[in-house]
Amino acid sequence: MTSATQFEFPLAKANYLFNHTTEAGVGGDKRKFWRQVMGFDRPEAIREAILGAVSLEILQKQDRSEYGDRYRAYVKIRDASGELRQIRTVWIVLRGEDVARFVTAVPDSLGD
Repeated sequence: MTSATQFEFPLAKANYLFNHTTEAGVGGDKRKFWRQVMGFDRPEAIREAILGAVSLEILQKQDRSEYGDRYRAYVKIRDASGELRQIRTVWIVLRGEDVARFVTAVPDSLGD
């Protein structure tokens, strides 16, 4: 549980999940995952799906930095084939604030 009272998930962060101009990370290509595997064609749809699945009660504290406390939350989202996939979302609550701000979302390789 966190001291956050609300979530913030700017559309720019959802657009980042569709970004193809950056190199694929250690886990693979985020754009390919969200478009081809999950079947999302609009950033708004990703944002709606994540916000519809996450709640303040499931946030788990991950660590603390000079900026604030980082949290993760595991959510289940249906993919293009209808299967539920576990997604790890990451959020930050900046020092002195009560808003959990979206950082990223990736497939949870340990949770399927």
